[in-house]
Amino acid sequence: MLNPTSGTIKVGEYNIQKQPMKVKETLGVVPQDIVLYDYLNAKENLSFYGRIYGLSGKKLKIRIDELLKFTQLDEKAVKRHVSKYSGGMKRRVNIAAALLHEPEVILLDEPTAGLDPQNKLALWEIIQSLKKQGKTIVLTTHMMDEAEELCERVAIRDQGKIIALGSPSELVKKVKMENTITVVPDKITTKLIEGIKGITGVKNAYSSKGETEQSETLKVITDCPDDILPEIVSTIVKDETKVLSIQLSRVTLEDVFIALTGRSLRE
Repeated sequence: MLNPTSGTIKVGEYNIQKQPMKVKETLGVVPQDIVLYDYLNAKENLSFYGRIYGLSGKKLKIRIDELLKFTQLDEKAVKRHVSKYSGGMKRRVNIAAALLHEPEVILLDEPTAGLDPQNKLALWEIIQSLKKQGKTIVLTTHMMDEAEELCERVAIRDQGKIIALGSPSELVKKVKMENTITVVPDKITTKLIEGIKGITGVKNAYSSKGETEQSETLKVITDCPDDILPEIVSTIVKDETKVLSIQLSRVTLEDVFIALTGRSLRE
């Protein structure tokens, strides 16, 4: 929609300025917001979008039947209006609508945003099945576990610029750290975080609460956990805070993001 000031962009072999319709035929776009009509059911929505893509007759019917199986909706759900669907069901139909014309490149904008863990995992399986079919998938997400699970290549953006690019394992190596200490205390204070940041060997310390975590945790990134663990515990005790659990794990993409940007994902 915006004319480039310089350079050339191609999707597959097609130039977006010279062959815009060919590019649109190649692309399947799944926006973050649901783009379905609430007063239509799943089959009616797919039929509507299929006709927009230029499909009709037997070919459209076959594609709709294939994609309804792909969405894993039962016969009763297919006949209900979309307004009666759960968030996960709407997401699956939304993806199906973008696949009707069998695109080679699929753009997914935060496809699992707002989904419960069960629906999120179901959608991950759908994305992985598309990948096995040879589709090129460009996925935007703010959930680092999602990027680590699904992506072969990850670009970390900060302030509108790409600051790191590579496979998840390459990005972990980039920050030259190997371990994360996760502490679950009964409370987390600013004073406690600052105290731990002051310990020699601590690369970063921050509070975090993931989608599957019940309480806030304290993450400490370091390359020498054995040396600094006693000092971390001592600092927590001095803050009159109880340690509920401590876990040592490898550095994740979320840790890489924090190390590279210097702030938590919530900010």
